Amino acid sequence: MGTVYARQGKYEMALGQYGKCLAIKITALGEDHPSVAATYNNIGLVYDDQGKYEMALGKYEKCLAIEIKALGEDHPDVATNYNNIAAVYRKQGKYEMALGQCEKGLVIQIKALGEGHPDVATTYNNIAVIYDNQGKHEMALGQYEKGLAIVMKALGEDHPDVATNYINIAGVYRQQGKYEMALGLFEKGLAIKIKALGEDHPSVANTYNNIGFVYRQQGKYEMALGQYKKCLAIQIKALGERHPSVATTFHNIGFVYRQQGKHEMALEQYAKCLAIKITALGEDHPDVAKTYNSVAVAKCDMADVLEKQGELARAGGLFRESAAIFSKVHGAQHEETLGALKDARRCE
Repeated sequence: MGTVYARQGKYEMALGQYGKCLAIKITALGEDHPSVAATYNNIGLVYDDQGKYEMALGKYEKCLAIEIKALGEDHPDVATNYNNIAAVYRKQGKYEMALGQCEKGLVIQIKALGEGHPDVATTYNNIAVIYDNQGKHEMALGQYEKGLAIVMKALGEDHPDVATNYINIAGVYRQQGKYEMALGLFEKGLAIKIKALGEDHPSVANTYNNIGFVYRQQGKYEMALGQYKKCLAIQIKALGERHPSVATTFHNIGFVYRQQGKHEMALEQYAKCLAIKITALGEDHPDVAKTYNSVAVAKCDMADVLEKQGELARAGGLFRESAAIFSKVHGAQHEETLGALKDARRCE
């Protein structure tokens, strides 16, 4: 039940269920059982989604300690845990630490499962995401291509994991400004996902979102809106109106409206996004801070166009709110904290 709530974005309800499950398992199986470790891992995943990265790390480390003791250092589940820890470090901007954890996991997986196993491909993908975040796009492509070769051989050309690899590679092309190459791969991935998962699957929605992002970067705003609205319709149907993914799509639509100079329409979409994110993720989540930033930028735009000093002051307040959240999550010297403070000073 906890997993269902987590997928729905109902994180506190998920934690409640996992907490009950954990208590029962500890009583029945003892604290060092692999099933107890699995529940710590699930709790860690929820904290990770909530942006509570230190709490997530604490749970992942508890899980890791149990698994090493119960299963041995070379078990594939241990490798999975190293990957989870790496994901938190990556989100914290600790890229070298993240790479170290992925590499530990990769060594175990190759030894235990063989070089052609899909889990090895997943770790190559995780390493690629870190390189991508560092701006090392060619290195990221190399890792994604390794992953793609493995999943095509192991799972076949029409498997959703192959589609995911195409989409990951397309994301790098997008960042490199190779928009037509990106669109070609996004469309390949989309065709596979529709065939394998059906038109109403959340993963299909995510691909429409990715295509919309490319059109947005090309300045093709109406085409971008068309893709985002396809994405939104699927998400609402599959996930419900209050899911964090729905909020992200409202944010993306708002961004397009802002770029079109439709500031009031942008603010309306951002307000929808913010309401969902605060409810689902809590007021101190980094995504909430990013939405405050987006609202502030839209208000700055309005101040410039309409010469409304009050909008500028409100924007400054929102930048400071986002800076406070970023500081709490990432630290006072993190680039997102410093960026929000810099924007706030510009509004003075």
